[in-house]
Amino acid sequence: MGRLFVEALRMGLWGLLLGPLLAVLAVFAAMIFDPKCGVGDSGGCAMGVVTAPIAVALPSFGLFFAIGLLRGLWRRRPSDPAAAIRKLRNWGREE
Repeated sequence: MGRLFVEALRMGLWGLLLGPLLAVLAVFAAMIFDPKCGVGDSGGCAMGVVTAPIAVALPSFGLFFAIGLLRGLWRRRPSDPAAAIRKLRNWGREE
């Protein structure tokens, strides 16, 4: 179970890296294609470069951690569910 948690944590750290990176790229794209940015007093467009990665960091970590956890649990599922249920039913009995 410890290995499952470590793999999920590793996946969460990837999310902590990729989420803010994609947020910065999205803000740069908005700054390039939005005609309101760069005209007059448009400091809000530039502030998005700082605030978007901060706002996205924890949710992306949580999302990727959950995906990693579900992926690990899916890999650990029994290949024959009926045999696993029989094994649980007969647990503690001698045959």
